Amino acid sequence: MKRPLICGTVLLAKRVIMIWRKGEFTSSESFITFLDASQVLKLENIAYRFFFVNPEKCIGCNLCEYACSLEKEGEIIPLKSRIRVVRMNPFISTAMVCKLCDDPPCVTACPTDALSQSQEKRIIRVDEERCDGCGWCIEACPYGAIRYDGDVGAVVICDLCNGKPECKEICPMESIEFLVSNKEMEKKWVSALKFWIDAARKIINITEGKETEVFDESVANKIEEKLSLLLEKQKLHRVKKN
Repeated sequence: MKRPLICGTVLLAKRVIMIWRKGEFTSSESFITFLDASQVLKLENIAYRFFFVNPEKCIGCNLCEYACSLEKEGEIIPLKSRIRVVRMNPFISTAMVCKLCDDPPCVTACPTDALSQSQEKRIIRVDEERCDGCGWCIEACPYGAIRYDGDVGAVVICDLCNGKPECKEICPMESIEFLVSNKEMEKKWVSALKFWIDAARKIINITEGKETEVFDESVANKIEEKLSLLLEKQKLHRVKKN
């Protein structure tokens, strides 16, 4: 019996390969347009550091969500994470987080001026006293990087953990990177495109019975090691609370 998740991506996989063979992907921009991701990737001059989660390396293990929630909430609660894992199919994953926009639409959209951007690091600050939870900033963010926290009564956004993001530190595949220019990002996406083509072929081969999935034990060991570190850290948090 074929898995629904794989079957649901076969048509997209075949379409990607078909267009690739026609030579319609002449640059990173052409592929980005195909994916309708123009709101996710801004190919403009960027002179500040921003997160990039490399889909060639990301395996969707969710450890970044665990680390983020532990750092900010004191407990491993993925739903309270400020970075969100996105699985496009069984072999392609990435994660969305605040991109430190040059002209942040979330700040412009806020009717109570609860959001502001620091000039030095471009981090979005939230004034919890001013935030009324209207959700306009959530709607305005093209990355899905803002979350409303009902316990706080205000929105929460990634603040880079004062320059040392816990999500980046915990990632077993080192897929979370800091980039400083659009050229870097374009090269990453061109490389990722080639990886996605191979992943698309793999999905088709599996569904047609021509290939089987291979379990990488070394990756599982990395995840287990990192998870153990997080659980130990959570124990320390709980001890401090008590």
